[in-house]
Amino acid sequence: MAGETEKYLDQHPFRIWDQGSWDERSALLDTKFHGTDVTFTPLVGHSMTMPPGIGWDQYWYQGGEIYKAHANQNTIGRYQRYLTPIYIDTRQRRVRARYHYAAKTQYDEMDEMVTRYGGDTDRFVNAALAAQLGDQIVNKTEKICRDGFLDQALYKFIYNGNAWTLGTYDFSTISTTSAYTFDVKLLEDVALRMSYRSEDTKKAWGSYAEPVPGANFRGSVLVMVTTGVYAALWGVEEQQWLIDLRQLQDERIINGGLVKYRNMVVQDTGHKMVLWNAGTVTKQVGVTSPIKWGDGATDPDSDDVDNTWLTGQSSADVTHYIQCTAFAAADFTIGDFVSIHVARTSEYGITNGCDPLDGQTVVAEVYYVDAANDRLTLRAPMTEQFIDAFNDTTHGQIYAYVTKAQHIHPIIICAAREALQFVKRNHVDGQFIRYNRPTDNDADLPSVHRVVADWFGEINPWALDMYEVFFAAGKFANRGAVSY
Repeated sequence: MAGETEKYLDQHPFRIWDQGSWDERSALLDTKFHGTDVTFTPLVGHSMTMPPGIGWDQYWYQGGEIYKAHANQNTIGRYQRYLTPIYIDTRQRRVRARYHYAAKTQYDEMDEMVTRYGGDTDRFVNAALAAQLGDQIVNKTEKICRDGFLDQALYKFIYNGNAWTLGTYDFSTISTTSAYTFDVKLLEDVALRMSYRSEDTKKAWGSYAEPVPGANFRGSVLVMVTTGVYAALWGVEEQQWLIDLRQLQDERIINGGLVKYRNMVVQDTGHKMVLWNAGTVTKQVGVTSPIKWGDGATDPDSDDVDNTWLTGQSSADVTHYIQCTAFAAADFTIGDFVSIHVARTSEYGITNGCDPLDGQTVVAEVYYVDAANDRLTLRAPMTEQFIDAFNDTTHGQIYAYVTKAQHIHPIIICAAREALQFVKRNHVDGQFIRYNRPTDNDADLPSVHRVVADWFGEINPWALDMYEVFFAAGKFANRGAVSY
């Protein structure tokens, strides 16, 4: 049996490649100019670094504050000579940096991707993979920050303003109709709540005009919504605020960009916040065969996606479908976004629901449904592997689940930056993100090239009074009619 070193060095992500036509310029341009939209990272503080000498699970105490004394306005005795002194107290916050993150690129000198370009190998491959490594770091950081906003939220509500209560008001309460979309008028409730909570955070009560003292709340609050929620807000003709904006020919409405409700900015942040298939489950099946790199998509030697794209590879190592437990033809539809996952959770009110925040959960689009053979073909190849079997009480031995469920749309309302802090822990050399290029020289025939990036840190609560999260239904439109 191969040892641990061989186990990892013998992984070849590009070994299955067999498609011989690829324009080098396209790959270089794509990796050079493709930029990942950054939404959540700027809202989280990243300036705190754990000092040396603090252990993995130890807290670092920060942000000490004094509680000001109560002012007792009662009179004292006319001849009273002794007074009770003013008493003050303190509070402080504590943070940790326990978690380790990493990303790696790896290739063999004899991989098809490498040998195709001859003398230009090093420059092309290193540039392409360096761009992908950087993209991985950005995407991981964005997901960490997004998950932090959802995991750490103290104040959670559903579409109609009811406070989140597991078993009463949770994801199971949200259904797929327009009645379960977000009501923009609830922003006034948010402002009112923050005006009360500001006293604890800012040491002063807020007001209707300025719920968070010292900040232009109504000019700076950010209401982050998904495109599905934004489309739903736009489509409600009877909303008086939208009618007014249209009549006034507001540029933001005309250009389809930001809109404002009573001077509070509502921003379309795309689909990055959507909790795909996290709601009520329509169908959940087991995957009965391993899913390897490159599996799932059509065979480019015999089929093309949309009569246009020759997708993925055609080598013998690739399976061009996902083999599932039994399902009916109506259970899945072309264009469905399904989740392929191992982690399940009931913490959102859905028994054995898909865990949308698990890092291994993959959202994939269905391209072809073969109910006779219980197979799903995807629009794009799988870039995550599911190769470890486990036993499920319903499906027997499987390698993953495929879940089709209602998509849940969070709405994050931020009154200020740095409600959360990502506390960093530097490496011994003082670097936060360390890049390592381990050699393969111990092998008899060295040929594997690796670049590894790793970093340490953890999302910590810091000023949780300054944001709230709502959950609602949103519009979905892919390759069929618009739905919720």
